[in-house]
Amino acid sequence: MEKPKKMMSKRKQIWIISITSLLVIYLLFFPNLTAELAVRKHLFFSLHPIKAFSVQVEGKGSTSFGGAKLYYVDEISKSFIWVKKNWLGYRVITDGTGP
Repeated sequence: MEKPKKMMSKRKQIWIISITSLLVIYLLFFPNLTAELAVRKHLFFSLHPIKAFSVQVEGKGSTSFGGAKLYYVDEISKSFIWVKKNWLGYRVITDGTGP
């Protein structure tokens, strides 16, 4: 005879849901560890999800926009993206069609 499968306890379910929720909130709203990841996350949420994983992100090295660095993505309409670093990580501050 087979033993019935044990159900997950309520406490364990609450912990799993809490940890998953915190991870999702961190990934969506907090800055990224690298500038390239910040650019890719910006592309993903700018309705370019396939290009976020497939295009090449080039750093231009310019820091004339309030200490932000310029990154270039060739295959989108707003191809110039400015990324700034703070104490939490990198975040995109603006994008546009030219430097």
